[in-house]
Amino acid sequence: MNNIRLKYGTNAFIMTALLLAILILANVIVTQKPVKWDLTKNKQYTLSDQTKQVLKSLKTDVTVYAFFKEGTTSRDMVKSLLDQYRNVSKRIIVHFVDPDKEPAIAQRYGITDYDTVLFIAGSGANEKRQIVNSYDIFGMGSQPNTATFNGEEQFTQAIIDVTQPKKLNAYILQGHNELNSIDYLVTFKNALRGEGYNVEDLNIGQAGGIPKNTDLLVIVNPRRNFTDKEMVALKEYFDKGGKAIIAMGAEYGPLTQKSVNELLSTWGVKFDNDVVVDPGRNYFMDPLSPVPQYKFHTITNKLDLSNLYVVMPMSRSISYPDKPAENITIEQLLSTSDKAWGKTDFNSKDANFQKGDIKGPLSLGLAISDSKTGMKIVAIGSSMMFTDKIITLEANRDFLMNSANWLADKTTQISIRPKSLEFNQIFLTGKEAAILFYTTVVIIPLVMWIIGGYMWYRRKTL
Repeated sequence: MNNIRLKYGTNAFIMTALLLAILILANVIVTQKPVKWDLTKNKQYTLSDQTKQVLKSLKTDVTVYAFFKEGTTSRDMVKSLLDQYRNVSKRIIVHFVDPDKEPAIAQRYGITDYDTVLFIAGSGANEKRQIVNSYDIFGMGSQPNTATFNGEEQFTQAIIDVTQPKKLNAYILQGHNELNSIDYLVTFKNALRGEGYNVEDLNIGQAGGIPKNTDLLVIVNPRRNFTDKEMVALKEYFDKGGKAIIAMGAEYGPLTQKSVNELLSTWGVKFDNDVVVDPGRNYFMDPLSPVPQYKFHTITNKLDLSNLYVVMPMSRSISYPDKPAENITIEQLLSTSDKAWGKTDFNSKDANFQKGDIKGPLSLGLAISDSKTGMKIVAIGSSMMFTDKIITLEANRDFLMNSANWLADKTTQISIRPKSLEFNQIFLTGKEAAILFYTTVVIIPLVMWIIGGYMWYRRKTL
C-alpha cells in the first residue's frame, strides 16, 4: 500500500514540477516578446487600419493631455486606448492629468470639464490644438440603455487635424433640390471633416461660380436643372482638373433632371433612368437594396480584402463606353450580380424583369479620370447611402471617404476606419437575479466541493 502511495505521490510531484517549469518558461518568453490576441467580438483592443496608417506616417510629435479623475472607468478606457496608440508610434506622448490635483495645468490649456482630451502638435506660431470633449468620446447607443465608446474615431481624427499641414476644401452643392445637407448629410459632413476637410455648402449662383480653392465638389441627387451659367461654371471647373463625387439615386422616381447627364456626356457616361433590382445580392432580402460586388481599384481593395460591403438602397445603374476618349480612364468600382436588372417602368407594380428593362450585371459605381487635365470623378448610383440613416451601414462610410481621398490624391488615408464600440446593459428581475446568484455562488461551488471530496476519498482508500 505504501509503495502505491509513494508511486502516485512521486508522479504527482513530478507532474507539478514539470507544469511549473513550463509556466515559468512561457512567462519568460512572453515577457521578452509580448503577444496579444484580441478575442472580443468587435475587436475592442485592436486599432483600425486607418489609425495605424496615421500613426506610422507621423513626422512630428503629438502631445496628448487627458484630463480625468483618478480611479474612474472612463479614465481606464481612455488609458487603455492611448496605450495602444503609443505602442504603434513613439511620437505619441501621453500625460494624464487629474484636474483636482493639478488645476494649474487645466487652467493653462483652458480645460473646464472632466474627461476631456487635448491634442497638441507643433510649437510657437505653428502650434495646433484639438480638443475632444467627453460627449464626443462617450455617446448614447442606437438602442435604449446602451452606450458607445467613440474614442478611437475621435482621437484619430484629432491627430489628423493637428498634423495635417493644409486642410482641403470640400463643397456640397445646394440650390437644385439636392439632399439637404443639414437634414440628411450631417454624418457625411462630419466624416469629411474627420478626414481633414473644411466642408461648406455651395450655391453656385449666389457664390458667383465655383470657388478657386475647391478641392472637392459633392453633388448628391439634384432634382432641378442647372442654369446655363452654372453649367458653364461646372464645365470650366472640370476642364481645369476639378474633382467631384456625383451621386444620383432612384428614390424620387424617373430621372427628369438632365444637367448631370449633360455634364457626364463629355466622357460618355450616363445615369440610367431605372431602379436597380438585385435578387442575387441584397441587404436583408430587399432586392431594391443591392449589395454590389467590388471591382479591383484603390478605393475598394481594402474593403474587399476585409469582407466589408456597401449597401445601396434605391440605386440607378450607370452606363459608360467600352472605349473612352483619349486620356480618359473609366474604371468600374461596383457591380450588381448577373441576376440583377434595371427596372425602367417606375409605375409598374410587377417587380419582375419585363421588356424594356436593362439586363444585369449593372454598374453602380465608376471612377473617371483624365490624365491630361487631372480631372477625377467618382459617379455613384445611390444617393441614399450618403444619408445619416444609411451611411453607417456596413462599409458605406469607408467607401465614400476612400472615394473622397482618392479624388484628393490622399491615398495614404484610403483605409478602414474605426467604428464606435457599443456596450449593452443587462437588466435582471428579482427572480432572475436570485437564480443567477444561487447558481454561481452556491450550486456550482457546492458541486466542485463534492467532486473534490470524492476524488480525495478515492485517493485515500488506494
